[in-house]
Amino acid sequence: MEAVVKNLGSVLELLAVSQTDAVSEWDAQTVDRAFQWAAYCEHVYTRFHSNSSIRPVLEDCLRLTNERLSEALPGHRSLSLADLSQCRHRLFIGLLRNPVAPYSVIKSLFHKFLLFGDDAKQGSETDLDLAGLIGCKSACKLLGSFPLEASGSVAVTQVQGLMLLQRIHALQTRPGNDSYTKALLDAVLQDSGELDYFSKVITASLLMEDSSGEHAAAQNLLLDWLHGDPGLFHSMCQCSSPELCARLSQQWPKFRLLYWDVLKKWASSFEYDVNGGVWVQQCNSAVSFETLVARFKSLWISSLKEETKKELLVLKEEEGGFDVPGLSVWTDLLIQL
Repeated sequence: MEAVVKNLGSVLELLAVSQTDAVSEWDAQTVDRAFQWAAYCEHVYTRFHSNSSIRPVLEDCLRLTNERLSEALPGHRSLSLADLSQCRHRLFIGLLRNPVAPYSVIKSLFHKFLLFGDDAKQGSETDLDLAGLIGCKSACKLLGSFPLEASGSVAVTQVQGLMLLQRIHALQTRPGNDSYTKALLDAVLQDSGELDYFSKVITASLLMEDSSGEHAAAQNLLLDWLHGDPGLFHSMCQCSSPELCARLSQQWPKFRLLYWDVLKKWASSFEYDVNGGVWVQQCNSAVSFETLVARFKSLWISSLKEETKKELLVLKEEEGGFDVPGLSVWTDLLIQL
């Protein structure tokens, strides 16, 4: 039992260190060992928490270790015996929120620990209040070096989006980290291997509501990152439904301006096929006229109707203000709407 008590104190120290600048020197192997010790701690809790003779010994160890850590680390949050039941999850959250955690550590979290498999406890409360987070095995695949599962449920995608925001927010707590955060997003995009699904994760992040306003800075950084890569944003719009793009346009003026640029670029590339009586594009990968109409219609039936109508009328006038079909794509779009 002496060895168990000693190990228990060491794991508490490990959890405390995981929230400090010392994590900057960690690598994937360190993360592996840390989670092995955290799993050991959970095993100790499961085996002894109801043992009336051993439980007081463990609680004394926790009390003494918490006191020592509080003196050494200002702001240390003391852990109770009950907290040990979710030791791996607390380690995961601590590393995820640590702004100095290297990319290799964050990638290891998502790649190796699918929220700890069937050991996960449904409905547990966490420091981030991520309802159902532990129950979503796919939630950690966001930074994995393998394709994300396109079949993931909406709930899983929302969890991934929230985790992405939390990671960005953690990095933003340190001044001057914006460029590093954008580099991290570039790495995430490269590692995700599937633009379609990652676009859904970004969309979920941007649609996330937060009454405290904590997510706003992270969401604005995401939009700035998208603005810096027109090709990526173009692909994201193609991967996202007209309805989702309309919702994002209503919620984020930055997104609305970017989306309008994409729609105008698509529309301007159409040519009228006189023989077929239809608008066509030469590029096979481009959107069809019907798809373009659907996207404008989603804006038309939203709170952006008047703004959309005004913009289309201006574009129509710039091309001559024709009312005859087949002369201006803007005229024909207005006719369809």
